[in-house]
Amino acid sequence: MRSFLLMIIFFSGLMGACVKNDEHREIQFREISFRQIPSDIKIPAQAWDLLSKPGKGTEGVCLGCLVANREVMFSEINVLLIGKNPGIVSGEAVRISLPKGGGTIDLANFITDKRGSFYVKFEYGPFEKAFEKTVIFVSGSQKRKIGDRYFGSGCNQFFDISNRFVKDMSGDGLKVNTTEDRHLSVLGGTFLFAAKRETVNDVAQVTFTHSKKRPLLCSHGEQ
Repeated sequence: MRSFLLMIIFFSGLMGACVKNDEHREIQFREISFRQIPSDIKIPAQAWDLLSKPGKGTEGVCLGCLVANREVMFSEINVLLIGKNPGIVSGEAVRISLPKGGGTIDLANFITDKRGSFYVKFEYGPFEKAFEKTVIFVSGSQKRKIGDRYFGSGCNQFFDISNRFVKDMSGDGLKVNTTEDRHLSVLGGTFLFAAKRETVNDVAQVTFTHSKKRPLLCSHGEQ
């Protein structure tokens, strides 16, 4: 296990902004900025290795020789929560600005108890200039059975979701549903981001938790 910087955050301000989604529906965002209070979380060493592994450039040229000299930079990241059904997201749409290195989002502050769907999108500026984009998900949700299906990946499991991430973010985002708290089984855990440039590896993390539904999530000792 290796430590990865975690920012425990709190609200610092609210303001509004408008954008349009892929359906050209105007969305009024409630803007929230979080300030950082450094702390640590632990992730599997193999997950960190996936973020820092040698990669290939856009023309297939191996850039592994640059890894040893690549500087790790903590970068800012934004998280968008957009309600598909009315009343699911408190305020209908929220853009959460996290500080350098990322932070933790308590979904209890933004998602209501109503049943319905919402979208999650990430805005990560370093991806715009990166020759390689890597997104790793480290599960922090308990595996459970709902009906005849299993939800949640179990504690400390991790997956390279880079290709799926790029596809989802090019559209409306990752769609999740709150019925029987399915959204916690999908989002509960940590998303790790790495944007590789020739001499810099920009990294950030976003952890989703829920302070009112901890039994569905892995305990701190299992992270």
